Amino acid sequence: MLPTVPYCLRLACLLLGGVAAWAPGHGQILPQLRHDAEPWRVVVLTSVDPGLPAVRLHEQAFHAALRAAAPGRLVIFNESLDTQRFDAAELAPEFIALLRRKYRRQPVDLVVGISSGAIDLIREHHAHLWPGAQVLLAGLDEGSVDVGRLPAGATRVSWQLDIAGTLDLAEALQPSARQLVVVGGDAPVDRALTERVAQLALQRPRWQTEVWQGLPWPQLQQQLAALQPGAAVFFTTMFRDPTGRALFAGDVLPHVVAAATVPVYGLYETYIGRGATAGRVVSFQDAGRQAAAQALALLQGQQGPPDHSVPPRASRCMADHRQLQAHGLSAQGLPADCELRHLPRNLWTEYREAVLVAVAVLGLQSLTIAALLLQRRRRQAAEADALRGRAELARAMRFAAMGELTASIAHEINQPLGAILANAEAADLLIRRGTASPEVLREILADIRRDDLRAHEVIRRLRRLLEKHEVEQVPTHLHAALGDVLSLLAGEAQRRGVVIESQFAAADDRLLGDPVQLQQVLMNLAINAMDAMDDAPAGARRLQVRTAERGDSLLLTVADRGCGIEPARRAQVFESFHTTKPHGLGLGLPIVRAIVEAHGGTIDLRAREGGGSCFAVTLPRRLPMQPADMPGLASGLA
Repeated sequence: MLPTVPYCLRLACLLLGGVAAWAPGHGQILPQLRHDAEPWRVVVLTSVDPGLPAVRLHEQAFHAALRAAAPGRLVIFNESLDTQRFDAAELAPEFIALLRRKYRRQPVDLVVGISSGAIDLIREHHAHLWPGAQVLLAGLDEGSVDVGRLPAGATRVSWQLDIAGTLDLAEALQPSARQLVVVGGDAPVDRALTERVAQLALQRPRWQTEVWQGLPWPQLQQQLAALQPGAAVFFTTMFRDPTGRALFAGDVLPHVVAAATVPVYGLYETYIGRGATAGRVVSFQDAGRQAAAQALALLQGQQGPPDHSVPPRASRCMADHRQLQAHGLSAQGLPADCELRHLPRNLWTEYREAVLVAVAVLGLQSLTIAALLLQRRRRQAAEADALRGRAELARAMRFAAMGELTASIAHEINQPLGAILANAEAADLLIRRGTASPEVLREILADIRRDDLRAHEVIRRLRRLLEKHEVEQVPTHLHAALGDVLSLLAGEAQRRGVVIESQFAAADDRLLGDPVQLQQVLMNLAINAMDAMDDAPAGARRLQVRTAERGDSLLLTVADRGCGIEPARRAQVFESFHTTKPHGLGLGLPIVRAIVEAHGGTIDLRAREGGGSCFAVTLPRRLPMQPADMPGLASGLA
């Protein structure tokens, strides 16, 4: 598993740990309820139908924000007076009487009036319904508020309808449109808003503005269907039709959109998604959170605004992608700050944050993998350099070993060369005397050929050991490789008075290895053994080379009758530059161990009974083959 996932887990733990460590010393992230204190008691009086989507959004945001920020217990009482659909003057006496009975013994800290219909009730009855309670008015349209009607000392939180901004959107999205139809209902609030929109539209010479207000639905539907493509509809509100029937503007809007063949614009967030194309709209959730912030300030006793008015909440640009597509409008005409809703469902739009996190994780993983691959490549290059260096060092050590055998090798070559010269001179003498017979000359030539082959064989073995070659493990007969080395060592052993005893007892000497490197193992061990016997009596200088089978491995032992090595120093003889010879380099045995380990084997040093040392080399075969699979290789020496 790559290390990216564990890294992410560790990072998450660190973040959580940091939050946990930070919280005790710097206050707590979530408010701690004070159960020992008196709760805050808040009355929320809604003057419109609480089932309206706008009211639900405003109420949910207000309650959630207020409860999350309240440091103590909070009690909220919800009351509703639906002034849009019912006659408030007729119902007010009974409603007031009910409220008086409900709150006769219930203290209240704050009264929050939602929408303009709650203003008169709070102004006239606040003193005896909720004496001493502060007043906050929210959900107000700043452009329609009558400041003279507001209760004395009441704080208001309102929003600003951006009619001009919505007209700008219509002009940007439909640059060729010239007809603007303003559609509204027959309720007083409908007529007031429709008139405001029409007045601003009439000030723009580009539009031919028409007002369709209070029309029966069949007539309105017919006129909407007859609109030409160069037109736009501005839908205000529709809480009542000409017959007096109460309506919900949000429920009417889809029917208006279905009847019209042109884009429809609006002023409220709840219109986006119900058919409106775009608009500079009021966000009821933002308004609810703003009202909650002001309510919290009043409950905490903070000083309110000097004129008791919180700056109006700015509208937000929103557009419906589906409606833009349906009317062939380009989103490029929208301002940069415009929020495009209802985009097509895809991986990016639905899980953008998850995709970004996944891409970041994949990017980190890719970087990690790239770094690991680069590190691996560098390590392989370093290992290759080390192998080349070790091979060059091993070749240099072979040259050094050959230097020690120079006298013996020269003797090995001089013998056949001297015999060749003697035979050639004898043949020449016989020819000059005229006594040379063909049979005698053939014998002389046979001797010359045999001695030449002897010299050639010595040179071949030397050349094979000294030439530079790539290390390659191939099917090899161990006995044949060892036999070549013993032939080269024979003259040196004779010069030093050392008797070589070889016993190749392994019935199957096949293995996978590099013949030259295996020969170097025996040569280094044999020369070290002969060096160790320089001070031994002449008759006791015996070098023993043996092979044997040990399961699926071959065992090579090289034993001498020298002075031996102290037990405390046996572990050091394979360390680089550690030597017991006066002029040694301390590299022979480390190279031997490196070669043996490169073949998957082991080398061990132990004392020999009767004096001396014994090196035991174990080499795995790693070659499940039959002798017939290795043509051209000698079968080994006895």
